[in-house]
Amino acid sequence: MKKTLIFVVAIIVVATTLLLLPTPTNVSTQEGNSFILGPVQIFDGENVIPARYVEVREGYVSALHLEQPESDLRLVDGNNNWLLPGLIDSHVHAWGDALQQALPRGVTSVIDMFGDPAFLQEHTKHRDTASAENLSADIYGAGLLMTAPHGHGTQFGIAVSTLTSPEQAEALVAERVAEGSDFIKIVYTREGANYEHAPSISLQGLRASIAAAHQFDRLAVVHISDHASAQDAVEAGADGLVHSFFDRVISTELLEMMVENNVFVIPTMIVYEGMLRGEMNNEVLFNREDLNISRTAKATLNRNFASSRFPENFYDNLLTTTKRMHAAGIPVLAGSDAPNPNTAHGWSLLVELLLLKKAGLSPEATLRAATSVPADAFSLADRGRIATGRKADFILLPQSPIENLETILTPTVVWKNGYRIDIRT
Repeated sequence: MKKTLIFVVAIIVVATTLLLLPTPTNVSTQEGNSFILGPVQIFDGENVIPARYVEVREGYVSALHLEQPESDLRLVDGNNNWLLPGLIDSHVHAWGDALQQALPRGVTSVIDMFGDPAFLQEHTKHRDTASAENLSADIYGAGLLMTAPHGHGTQFGIAVSTLTSPEQAEALVAERVAEGSDFIKIVYTREGANYEHAPSISLQGLRASIAAAHQFDRLAVVHISDHASAQDAVEAGADGLVHSFFDRVISTELLEMMVENNVFVIPTMIVYEGMLRGEMNNEVLFNREDLNISRTAKATLNRNFASSRFPENFYDNLLTTTKRMHAAGIPVLAGSDAPNPNTAHGWSLLVELLLLKKAGLSPEATLRAATSVPADAFSLADRGRIATGRKADFILLPQSPIENLETILTPTVVWKNGYRIDIRT
């Protein structure tokens, strides 16, 4: 799918420097990460709840209160603003300072869908604590993906061991687990599919890879680009589809199969919108003078796909398929696929949420797509909700995101591990 992506060029340039320490996030830790926050209006990741005060101790939510509690902890005035859990971007490719770029936009966790295992290992050391040493977005990742020789993922400057026969699947999955892969990502295109995507593993290889992932107690998620390949992936036992498709509207057969098998989807609508239409960034981001978009972010947001435009109805297919999936009860997760053309870390997850709303998701369902739904799909037990025992990863918004979803573009405060982040960066 991504022959012309910025990922191709950038990863080659930085392949030898992936492990260099990124620029630190601008944050003060002097105040500590214990406090009482309120009064606030709380969307807890699932619903608006009656609690008005959040008690945070050492970076974790210790209690929720209807009234201001008596406490020796410092009080942080919430000014009756709206509090949300930190957002989760369920599809990124992170290197360099990507985890720092995401954080000021309220993206406090990311799911990396392919990258250098050494980068993943380096940046997962503190994710299960509220340490001040890791004030960037937390990362969960696939590490190396499962792909065919010369297939997608082999062109980015990272050495990838490839699958030449189904019998290799168990050994390759074992390698990825040993390197720290939190889940297994598989690239698959049905032979003869309308949307060709480089050499692909076989259907037998797909089935063997999914079975091996499950043998090692890992989710198996499949990169697909067309309806036929999606159907094969679901039939083979995939836990999730890490792209949607737009060559046709989803069939009733595939829809029912996804529901029956409890398969989730990460539509990555914003990267597809860049291929099909390329207008959303202008509509949402570039017509606003109050958004502090860095030159780095603008560079990839303004980058276009070199491929020719697709038929106009393909964009409608994408919206309709997303709407039908959600209406059927299929978990829809928000993912940006940053930093591909038309995207940037942090910003594009926010635009993705606005696209999900365009596809017919309610504001509440849209917010869940970047909070509780990905937390449940990837078993992230300490984030995605504002609840006792969860990380104090928060976004404070000046208006109700249920009444005006675009308020997510302009947060008042972002907290990571209970520490206040400078959102001007």
